Amino acid sequence: MEQLFYFYANPYQPQSAAAARALQQALLPLGARVLSDVWMADQGIGEGCPPEELPYGLRAMAVFGGDGTLLRAARYAAPRGIPMLGVHTGTVGFLMPGSPGEPEMLSALLTRDAYPTVDCPLLHVRYQGKSYLALNDLAFTRGEHPGVMELQVLADGEEVFTAHGDGAVVSTPLGCTGYGLSAGGPIVRPDAPCLMITPLCARELLLRPVILPLTARITLLAHGQARRRLQLAVDGQTLLPVTDEARVEISLAAERAQLIQPDPHSFFDTLRKKQVDWNLLKKQE
Repeated sequence: MEQLFYFYANPYQPQSAAAARALQQALLPLGARVLSDVWMADQGIGEGCPPEELPYGLRAMAVFGGDGTLLRAARYAAPRGIPMLGVHTGTVGFLMPGSPGEPEMLSALLTRDAYPTVDCPLLHVRYQGKSYLALNDLAFTRGEHPGVMELQVLADGEEVFTAHGDGAVVSTPLGCTGYGLSAGGPIVRPDAPCLMITPLCARELLLRPVILPLTARITLLAHGQARRRLQLAVDGQTLLPVTDEARVEISLAAERAQLIQPDPHSFFDTLRKKQVDWNLLKKQE
């Protein structure tokens, strides 16, 4: 029976096309069929298919790049229930466990009858009548405006805090190593059923990150001035300009993202290794 896969990659990472081509060469002899983003198809990798037109019933999606590439891919894969395998061709890559140097191992993994996956919660974000999905986080910030932003945060209708500063980040457990961590938020294991709200540069000195149940319904209310352009960023991918007053509603999404783990996975071992890699990278710049 034919197994159908989809390749999604960051075209600006030099290793992406080479890694995708090597994995395709390992999959095809096993009876697989590969679809790919159009730019890869132009290079002879897979059959061209825009991610917006993905069919249901795909065996898996192989994602080549860094964490940002996986976050972009998740918006297409998660609603269709497609498991994703991250192949690291980017920089740090907290979310990318696959190695581009082992295409045969990855193809053997993908064509098994079953492979280990981790289910990750997604945030359902609603703003101005439109809905968005976030795998990592949502950041509501002052954007390009140099002044202080006033942001009120509510959980299940109860006020959590009102911050005057650069805004706040709402993170999923998987997203704790993203923007929230850089802003001084907590490190939590991805299987912890919680959400983190981290204020950004708040002038209230005792204001600290808050951890809430995963099922909490969060509301962000911006109290701004006219002509002030704020910014709403969903996974750092979708940037929405906000003017004056704004209301953003965040809740647990019905969809889940499925991430394939090639090997037994230790979150804290990975965290330590990636921090070492990041420090070495910064020294080389």
